[in-house]
Amino acid sequence: MSEVDSDEPQRGALGAAALVGAAYAAIGVAWVLLPDAVASAFGTSPLQLAHGHVGALTLVGATAIGLALYFWSCGARSLRATAAARASELQVQDLFLRHPKPMWVYDPQTLGFLKVNDAAIAKYGYTEAEFLAMTLRDIRPADDLPRFDAVFRQPIDGYRDVGGARHRKKSGAVIHVHVTAHTIPFAGRPAVMVMAIDVSHEVLSRHALERQEARFRQLHQSLAEVLWLAAVDGDEILYVSPAFEQVYGRPVEAFRREPKLWLSVVVEEDRDIARGSSEQLRLLGHSTCEYRIRRPDGTVRWIADRKKAIHDDEGLVRMIGGIAEDITANKELDAVRLTAKQELERTVAERTAELERVNVELEAFTRTAAHDLKSPLNGIVGASQLVRERHQDALGHEGIRMLDMIGRSARQMASLIDDLLMLSRVSQELIHPQQVDLAVIAREIVDELRRQEPQRRVDYLAPPHVMVRCDAGLARSLLSNLLGNAWKFSARREVAQIRLESTAHDGEVVVSVVDNGAGFDAKAATRLFAPFQRFHSASQFTGTGIGLVTCQRIVQRHGGSIRLDSAPDLGTTVTFTLPGVCPSAKSSTESRQVITPAA
Repeated sequence: MSEVDSDEPQRGALGAAALVGAAYAAIGVAWVLLPDAVASAFGTSPLQLAHGHVGALTLVGATAIGLALYFWSCGARSLRATAAARASELQVQDLFLRHPKPMWVYDPQTLGFLKVNDAAIAKYGYTEAEFLAMTLRDIRPADDLPRFDAVFRQPIDGYRDVGGARHRKKSGAVIHVHVTAHTIPFAGRPAVMVMAIDVSHEVLSRHALERQEARFRQLHQSLAEVLWLAAVDGDEILYVSPAFEQVYGRPVEAFRREPKLWLSVVVEEDRDIARGSSEQLRLLGHSTCEYRIRRPDGTVRWIADRKKAIHDDEGLVRMIGGIAEDITANKELDAVRLTAKQELERTVAERTAELERVNVELEAFTRTAAHDLKSPLNGIVGASQLVRERHQDALGHEGIRMLDMIGRSARQMASLIDDLLMLSRVSQELIHPQQVDLAVIAREIVDELRRQEPQRRVDYLAPPHVMVRCDAGLARSLLSNLLGNAWKFSARREVAQIRLESTAHDGEVVVSVVDNGAGFDAKAATRLFAPFQRFHSASQFTGTGIGLVTCQRIVQRHGGSIRLDSAPDLGTTVTFTLPGVCPSAKSSTESRQVITPAA
């Protein structure tokens, strides 16, 4: 409001006061002089009459001035009060419009909106015109209208905390609000002003917490373990889960009434263990133990007891809690397992002793049988040779052929017996590990094979050293079988090729014996290392079918493995592993090779 506008009411008040004073003065003068005017009509001089009333006229004039001043003062105060009231109303209106919380004024009769502030427009998404065309029912979800009608059917007198409600925004989203209302005059009629505070986050958080508590309570009630909380001294039970009745066979209320019930049901022999757990809880803040309890029906159950002190944020113990789990089934299972283990150990011991006895007997039988079998075979071979020398002319060609067949069969049987004896010895005799150079042993074996068949053309390649840790005698048997097979199965090659290869890997030495012999279909063979397994007919190559089994036994007794790769007419590769030697020993991976020239 401008300074000119503010002075205008002041001038109006001053004019009104002057008018009142003048009117009072005129009436007073008239009242004083009227009787004298009548007298002058009968001949009395006016000056004389006026001179006679000077005092009364002065009093009337002073009173008129005072009355004018009084009315001017009252008018000024009234104007100031009106201006203050107007300023206050403008301030309240500004506070309403600019308040950060949604507010509105509505008609208690029609429930229509009369005024809304900026926060309500921003929060709910409606324009001011849209708000003023709506009622309170229009911002409530349809499900809430019955409760809304029940609440707002009652008139609001003064202030009321309406409480929680749900409001629907223009977008359709529903929010949770806390509503307060109080009556005010608005535009000359009664109205109600409302403030709606958005509490959606708090409500949703409370609902989530309630759901979590319900799930936690349901979980506690469904658990088979007993969960409990007690005061620090243990004399008051704060909570115990329903599983107590199932485990202890007593009602939950009995434990609440008698907090020491858990100790009184412990069997006498285990009671010191249970007491000790409470003392450990007091000293360390936690304890774990196992003991037995006796239920009212006389049955005994095993309990796994775990207790812990519960601290507040300041580290002070506020309560104690624990879990009592029925582990009777586990104990019974452990007992069954222990009995089964003891029975198994006893059976294994008996079977081991029986196996050792059988092995001793079998070894004795093998040696005896071999000796008893080889003696007749030697007799057959000797007799056939003697018959051939003495009666060669009488036997003729057919007789000599038959004698040769008898000799070959006897020698083959003797070889089979020797191989069986070797297999038995490999499986039974003690191993004496030592540092062994396989390359040296292999050269000796190949040299011996050359002496036996000097007409053969064989190229033999090998590294200078292949150092392993094994039994020297068994290593020689292993290489004799493998190199002998390579020599035998490559006999039909014009130039046979045999290689000894080795590499070191993870503390082991991987050794391969490779030849370019006849080979066979290793993928079709079902039992590569089975006794008496032969991959060629006797007419093609001689053999007993015991050699590979013997090699496998030797390698396995040293903790290694063996495999065989072969293909028809492409040769055979036998690969095995043996323990390596310390790094200071000669390396088995030297690249230089020794080539034995073909004969």
